[in-house]
Order: sequence, then structure tokens, then C-alpha cells
Amino acid sequence: MSGEIETSLLTNQVYKVLRGKIIDGKYKPGDKLDIYKLADEFEVSRSPVKSAIDQLVHEGLLEIVPRKGTYVTQLQFTNFIEVLDARLMIEMWAAQRIINTISETQLQEWATIVDEMDSLIEVNPFPFDLYIELDVKFHKALVEWANNKKIKDIYSSLNTHVALSRIVHPTSLKSTIKRHSHHHRLVEAMRERNLPTFLGVLKLHIESLKKESESCWDDVVK
Repeated sequence: MSGEIETSLLTNQVYKVLRGKIIDGKYKPGDKLDIYKLADEFEVSRSPVKSAIDQLVHEGLLEIVPRKGTYVTQLQFTNFIEVLDARLMIEMWAAQRIINTISETQLQEWATIVDEMDSLIEVNPFPFDLYIELDVKFHKALVEWANNKKIKDIYSSLNTHVALSRIVHPTSLKSTIKRHSHHHRLVEAMRERNLPTFLGVLKLHIESLKKESESCWDDVVK
């Protein structure tokens, strides 16, 4: 059992380092990763490296090309925009489904997440990865409360946060702060059961992501 625990811990450590290098752009789209070289670099066996790579493949950060090797996934702008459109469609559907039935407990949970995001914005240097985790939690809660497993699975499979981490991470904190204000407005609109306002802010939120991503796309993917 101790061996299994050790392997699991090593896998998690390797996973975090590899994921961080992809998100930070140290590994570029199209770069080939060699399991043997990575194992030597981390001074571990190939097993935890292979497990970490499997996780990253599942997230869409890496892809395995048969008989060629493991590569950092190429980013396609059209595909990225389609993912954002799908995300918007699902979140709009979820909002319409729950806006008249959402409980005070759920509203408070949502507001608490936004408060935690507020506190991160004050931190220097800005902990982008932690902020993204809370952002995912915030938007995912909306879909989960709609209580439709099939749609929830589709939403999770989009892995929007992974692509966003790679594209938005290198951009300025200023744009993130500006977009963060949308979360406060979403909570308030939901609390007031104001569907038109909620949907308007949600569309604005996604459009902001699209515009920012388009403006920095070439710099990130090259």
C-alpha cells in the first residue's frame, strides 16, 4: 500500500509541474514530450510520468499520436470559440431552469465563492490558477443546480477552464478584474430573479473572453 501511495504522490507532483509548464507556455503547442527524458528530469520511474501524462491527455492539454509520441495540444481559435459558445448556451439554459427555484443557501454559496475570488485579486503576485479554480466552481455550480446529469457531463467535457488557462493566463490582471465584476452582477441578478439581466451579463462575460482571447491569440500559440 505504501508503494501505491508514493506513486500517487509522485504522479501528482509530476502532473502539477507539467501542467504548470504548459499553462505558462514553457511547453509550446506542438512540442513533443519524451517520457524517458521526463522521468530522468524528475528522477522518477516512468510510471508516475505516464500516469501524469494520461491525466493531461484527459484534460486536453496533451495528445498522444499513435507511433509518433506525446505532444502539447495545438490550439485552434475556431474550436476555442465554439467551446465558449457551447458553455454560454448551457449556462443560459441552466439559469432559466433554476432562477425561480434557487434557494437562499445556494445563493449564499455562490456569493461566498465570489468573496473568495475578491480576496485573491488583492494578492501580489496574482494567483491565477487559484482564481481559475474558483471561477470554475462558480460557473459549474450553476449547471449542477439545474440537476440534469447528461448536460452536466457535456459541460464538464468542454474543459473550458483548461483552454482559458492557456490563453488568458499571459494577459493582464486588469482585464481579469474587469471581468470579475460580472460575477457580482450575476449573483445580484439571480438573487433578484431577474432573468433578462442575468442573461445579458452572462453574454457580456463570454463576449469579453472571446475578445481578449482573439487579441492575444497569435502571441500565445506561436
